[in-house]
Amino acid sequence: RDGAISETELVKSLDRVADQLPNLAVPELNSVGAQEIFVTTALGVCNFISAMDTARLLEWNCWYHLLNCGFPLKAAGETDFPCMSGTRVGQGRTYVQLGKVDRIDYTAWCEGLVRGRSYVSDGYAHALEFTANGKSAGDEIRLAQPETVKIRTKVAFSSETPLEVAYGGVLPAGGKRLIGDTVNFHEPLSSADSSRLDPRLRLVELVINGQTAASKKVPADDQEHELEFSVRIDRSSWVAVRHFPQMHTNPVNVIIGDQPIRASRKSALWCIAAIEQLWRARNEKIAAHEREEARKTFWSAIDRYRQIAREAADGTDELSAAR
Repeated sequence: RDGAISETELVKSLDRVADQLPNLAVPELNSVGAQEIFVTTALGVCNFISAMDTARLLEWNCWYHLLNCGFPLKAAGETDFPCMSGTRVGQGRTYVQLGKVDRIDYTAWCEGLVRGRSYVSDGYAHALEFTANGKSAGDEIRLAQPETVKIRTKVAFSSETPLEVAYGGVLPAGGKRLIGDTVNFHEPLSSADSSRLDPRLRLVELVINGQTAASKKVPADDQEHELEFSVRIDRSSWVAVRHFPQMHTNPVNVIIGDQPIRASRKSALWCIAAIEQLWRARNEKIAAHEREEARKTFWSAIDRYRQIAREAADGTDELSAAR
């Protein structure tokens, strides 16, 4: 009513949206996790975002906004042992689709990783197959005009998963925004809600441009389950499958009329705000003789996002799917 926004009002506003995925809350960018990724991705020197070792919502929210800007950024599983989790290596994993082979070839595995023919997981949730119109994760579909795309996936979930924050079975005291965080690996049950999930079912979601377009539940029974979705794609988009917070495929890009993915103007503006916050948090920690060059680099990335914002739609439309 007074025409001004107080710090308290800003904090409450951020708190209201920070448990949503995706969201437009700008993170502090003064600790661990993806920090300069908004700069390096825009300048073409970042290939992957690490996943499965920090708070899942923050990880995936960052990734979604960058994908919405059209960048071919892939997700790769990471443990960051012993910094994030000192429990064991393998908390965050990358599973690469190699097809039927007699032996695993490491070079071929790396090539599959680069292409994004993979999914990330904590080891208890799997997307054994994922295709859109027959194209696998990391591939691209080119269409002359909008049409319905058929998505197929084969998923499997362990019947026994540790009841811990890292696997989503326990809601940490800090709320949904901290689910999956391996730093909170040993969050005491006394300070958390352990009733978040039906232990017998897992929700598999079809994600298009960061939004849930359709979903189906399958049992966590150590068995494979084949799912199909059909959804109309009206503009260039990325399509993936996830189970929050345990598994996410890399996307298939659907390119319509040779137009680049510009899924959300708000995503581009969010990336600009993130770079500005990163500069506020870190610029004084950069050596004085390097600071001006760093500033030019940061603002070069901002210029890229401004161009993307001009090319993008006003926002990500809701999508409905035939199941």
